[in-house]
Amino acid sequence: MKATKMKPLFLLIVCNLFFISANLYSQKKEIKKSKIPTDVVNVLNKYIEILTTSESVEAAAEKLIEIAGGNLLTPSMYAITEDVKMYSLKKDWQNAQLYSYPVKITRCILTPNGTDGYQETYIKGDWYKIWIDKKLDERGMPAPISIIKPLNGEPKIISNIGSL
Repeated sequence: MKATKMKPLFLLIVCNLFFISANLYSQKKEIKKSKIPTDVVNVLNKYIEILTTSESVEAAAEKLIEIAGGNLLTPSMYAITEDVKMYSLKKDWQNAQLYSYPVKITRCILTPNGTDGYQETYIKGDWYKIWIDKKLDERGMPAPISIIKPLNGEPKIISNIGSL
């Protein structure tokens, strides 16, 4: 008799988990390139410009501060973290010349109300994960760059760099 009482409870739990996960998944959606806000595309182009015109990773890090947000920044918000500089930014800086400039966007996933950072560097807004294409003569897959557009303020490059 206990097994028959447990069966409806089990089905209820499974159904709730299904609907909750479906709701969370549905928040992320692919959008057309034309639906990406101009200021987000401008920040994306600025990022590639910084990477391709800077003579060193340190120079790129200095320039990046104005368009960076979230976990890329130290708590003071006046510098790029050393880990980001040594690994993620260095990789993007080394490989940026393989990508088209101005950028050629191949895909974009929008996550409304995304967040990044902690305490002083916390940022919340619409999160755009944008894939950019390589130059015509370069082989390889497009790479994603994440930009968050806060409710108030300018869009910022956020923690998911290092994929170029």
